[in-house]
Amino acid sequence: MSRPQDLAGRTAIVTGAAQGIGAAVTGELLARGARVVAVDLAAEAGALGGPERVAVVRGDVTDPATVAAAFAAAGALGGGDPPSVLVQAAYAGAPAPLDGQQDEDWERVLQVVLSAARRFDTAFVRALDGRPGAIVHLASPHAFGAVPGFAAYAAAKAALLALTRAAAVEWGPRGVRCNAVAPGFVPVERNRHVWTDPELSAAMLRASPLGRFGSAAEVARAVGFLAGEDASFVNGTCLAVDGGMTAMLPEALLR
Repeated sequence: MSRPQDLAGRTAIVTGAAQGIGAAVTGELLARGARVVAVDLAAEAGALGGPERVAVVRGDVTDPATVAAAFAAAGALGGGDPPSVLVQAAYAGAPAPLDGQQDEDWERVLQVVLSAARRFDTAFVRALDGRPGAIVHLASPHAFGAVPGFAAYAAAKAALLALTRAAAVEWGPRGVRCNAVAPGFVPVERNRHVWTDPELSAAMLRASPLGRFGSAAEVARAVGFLAGEDASFVNGTCLAVDGGMTAMLPEALLR
């Protein structure tokens, strides 16, 4: 399927770009014509394109040096122009009971999901220096409801949505839009234990009105839309790409 070339000539930074949804987002932005700086700890971050279209920055998103390296790479890739798209897909989970969560694990999730996002966002706006741009945060249905054992992740993603709204209001006058995408269940490596288990998989499917799982490519297309010109008047919103999961009440399962 051909993609709009509304990002042609533009440079994007994608955090968490090596696997799963982040890798799919990298591919989507490339298909829309963008150059991409792929930021990740893993070595696979540059697998989707050649050096003229993709620059790889391997590092921890919580490290200010990684932020600086990402923007330096974007400038080099874009011929001196700053990046005009930023997608934050870096992940940290550390599932644990709320009363058994280790402090360092709680802080790690907040640092990766929230604090690193703020650091990249502010560096992005400073680099733009009055030019327009688009930020997309990868949120989660965990921001809207609770699952036992995922308190740190839920708190971080809910705060990320608050950051999304704050950035949209504060930076909108500068021409910088900020939105979020909340993916439903998408089979990726870190949740393999669910989608490869027939009972767990069936239970998850019952919670989807569409009766199927989503794909990383479907989420990536939503991100591409929010980053592109078709979403030029979309700012401060969260687009749920979840097959209707967050729209369904539990009693629907009794029907």
